[in-house]
Amino acid sequence: MKNELTTKEAASKIIELQSRLDEYEQLIEAIKGGEVDAFALKTNNKSAIFSIQTVDYAYRILVENFGEGALNLSEEGLILYSNNYFPELLNLTYEDVVGNSFFQFIHPESKETFNKLLVKGLTAKAKGEINLWIANKTIPVYVSLTSLFPEIPAVGMIITDLTEKKKQEEILQMKNADLETKNSELQAFAYIASHDLQGPLRKIQILISHFIVKESNNLSENGRDSLNRVQASAQRMQALIQDILAYSNTNEVEQKFENTDLNLIIDGVKDDLKEELHDKHATLEATELHTVNIIPFQFRQIMQNLIGNALKFVHPAQPPHITIKSEIADGIVFNHVKLSPQQKYCHISVSDNGIGFEPEYNEKIFEVFYRLHTHAAYKGTGIGLAIVKKIVENHGGIITANSTLNKGATFDIYIPATLQK
Repeated sequence: MKNELTTKEAASKIIELQSRLDEYEQLIEAIKGGEVDAFALKTNNKSAIFSIQTVDYAYRILVENFGEGALNLSEEGLILYSNNYFPELLNLTYEDVVGNSFFQFIHPESKETFNKLLVKGLTAKAKGEINLWIANKTIPVYVSLTSLFPEIPAVGMIITDLTEKKKQEEILQMKNADLETKNSELQAFAYIASHDLQGPLRKIQILISHFIVKESNNLSENGRDSLNRVQASAQRMQALIQDILAYSNTNEVEQKFENTDLNLIIDGVKDDLKEELHDKHATLEATELHTVNIIPFQFRQIMQNLIGNALKFVHPAQPPHITIKSEIADGIVFNHVKLSPQQKYCHISVSDNGIGFEPEYNEKIFEVFYRLHTHAAYKGTGIGLAIVKKIVENHGGIITANSTLNKGATFDIYIPATLQK
């Protein structure tokens, strides 16, 4: 019969089992006596004793295969233990690392920094960045040290390789520097070009105006119509140039923040647009406005643009009604991914009952020169909302738009708040 044991094999098996039984009995007695910590784990209706010895072994396996360097150092910096990661990081063998001073793997410029971290790590936790140095190669790392005294006369250290992170930071810095250079060049070009264009344009406007006044009687109906169109085009060009200048100047002017009552900003805009508000029988309702830290004249530009748009894109079936509100709360209340949850923000909303627009344009309307309507239908340059967005960003905030066609629009501004009403 297969699998039958001989007498000799059976005797050997019995001795082995007896040895295991004795070992388990000793472990159980040690657990009962409090010499070894353990707990019972029940799996598939079977109980198993999981002792601290087993935990220690599992922990060692984890540390050995850890995705970061794990070392124990003496008070002098001698490497008493290292997992596999650290020798691999240095492209050395385990024997080349353990028993040697950690200082021999540190870049000369980082030795003083690490020495301070090690001294602190003997009694408390210490963290910092240093550079390792091996075979003329620099390896940036982040080290975290923890004292193991008095249980073990050593300092535990975790090492994180920062090589990839530093590469990405360098790439990002280069891209940011390149972007800043291009933005500066673009703003300079826009400013110079706009200034150079205004002189000739003013001459064109003056000549056309004089020609219309003096030669109007000598012109045919078609001739007068053509000149009027040229004059209208010149006026649109002038408005466009002024908006380009305003957009390019948004970041150039001195950004002086002041604690300002938003009611004063709205009162100023209402005064500027008094005739339009009256002519269009508009209602402007401003409630619960706060005092916030802003650049006053820039914020006035924001409100002038948003209220001006509400008066421009009026629904033909009803007079314009504009509502402006504000509230201050933590970012988490507003449920927006770009807001810091614990920081306080002032939320300012500007709503109207105008013609609105399709939701698909909620983001595109903030792009420079983007227009939803033709010049014939509504006047404008397509830069106003781009200026608004840029000013809001100057305040460290964000702006969003929400609208439905023929049901009005709401613009939501969120800026950091420093002073509540």
